[in-house]
Amino acid sequence: MTNVSTDLAAKIQWLADIEEIKTLMAKYCHGIDKKDPDIFLGIWSADADYLLPRGEGHGIDGVRALVETVWRQVPRCHHHITNPVIGVDGHTATAKTDVFYFRLTEDGSHQLLSGGYDFAFVVEDGTWKIRRLEFTGFVSASPVFPENVTV
Repeated sequence: MTNVSTDLAAKIQWLADIEEIKTLMAKYCHGIDKKDPDIFLGIWSADADYLLPRGEGHGIDGVRALVETVWRQVPRCHHHITNPVIGVDGHTATAKTDVFYFRLTEDGSHQLLSGGYDFAFVVEDGTWKIRRLEFTGFVSASPVFPENVTV
């Protein structure tokens, strides 16, 4: 009977970890899209690596510098993370996701982009944090049809 109880507790913990990790990914989208530094910077571990085609940020200060560059260069964006495949191993985890996002660039171009995120997570001070996030593009830029654009 003890094994059943232990197995159930482990499954519940696994589910709780998965949901916390999904919430981190959603906070990434909300934080970057709404240009909310409190949300955005609160999701990263102290030794985080943030890797984008436009640059890299290492540690919280590096992540801050990179996202501020993104916010300057991309005045408006809207991210959607889909198809997460999450693996949890104790106090570390990984995820592979697809992502598509709409953006308005500083020159006024409307674009739809897609790609994938490779995440690594770690428990820091009892809370799941993003340890590493790397974006790889599938489609670099695709026009949004003008008749569908509202500003």
